[in-house]
Amino acid sequence: MSGTGAPEWVTRRDGGVVVAVKAVPRSRRTAAVGVQDGAVRIQIAAAPHKGQSNAALCAYLADAAGVRPSAVRMRRGSSGARKFIEIDGDAVGIEARLSALAREIA
Repeated sequence: MSGTGAPEWVTRRDGGVVVAVKAVPRSRRTAAVGVQDGAVRIQIAAAPHKGQSNAALCAYLADAAGVRPSAVRMRRGSSGARKFIEIDGDAVGIEARLSALAREIA
């Protein structure tokens, strides 16, 4: 956890947070499974074809953060395993929801 109480893979920014993700597509289910190199490791059931796994990842994070799907977007890494996802909204509330997720996977 960082000094703000948020997981190490969450960085606060104006208007929300940025989440560092290590994505693993073609998994049996979509779920956060741990932390790897300062990023949350998320298995994604969708294949990395025409952005399907990125869309599934953003939808999963929107649900985990308690925000609408349109508040989540890819900041960097759309074609690689290491991704940075922006989530717009109340940073404190989002950090609290993602901290709960971090406790589940710890």
